[in-house]
Amino acid sequence: MYTVRKATPNDVLGIRDVATKAWYNTYLNIYAATTVNELLAASYNEQHLIKRLQEQLFLVVEADNEIIGFANFIYGKELYLSAHYVTPVSQHHGYGSELLDQGLAQFKGQYNEVYLEVDNQNEEAVNFYKNKGFEILRSYNHVMYGETMNLALMYKTLN
Repeated sequence: MYTVRKATPNDVLGIRDVATKAWYNTYLNIYAATTVNELLAASYNEQHLIKRLQEQLFLVVEADNEIIGFANFIYGKELYLSAHYVTPVSQHHGYGSELLDQGLAQFKGQYNEVYLEVDNQNEEAVNFYKNKGFEILRSYNHVMYGETMNLALMYKTLN
């Protein structure tokens, strides 16, 4: 049995753990370990996460009292799915779909579309989002920590 709920400050370590496992599993084959570690340290340190929890929507999926995934939505003029991860061992069980669906339901009627960025080299994620109705708006290169990332900006029209 699992539960999807809004994240609280008590979930910060669980969120960071999910992000770390997901990034190591996916991106250590694409980028240098130092790049992955720098990105994780910048985006998922405790202070930064607590601030993000106050300003953005974070949903977590919890199974057996353990956080196994999360989705982070940034909202304002536009709606962005900023982060969306499930631990590698828990992938392909519908948790990512549930996080996405419940997150978008929180904004029903408020936005015409939702945007996200994904690394084009993460083919599994690109295909996941395409299967969820997202389309690539454009691809571009972005240099971060000395490495060139090949990113795609994707969007989905909301009903």
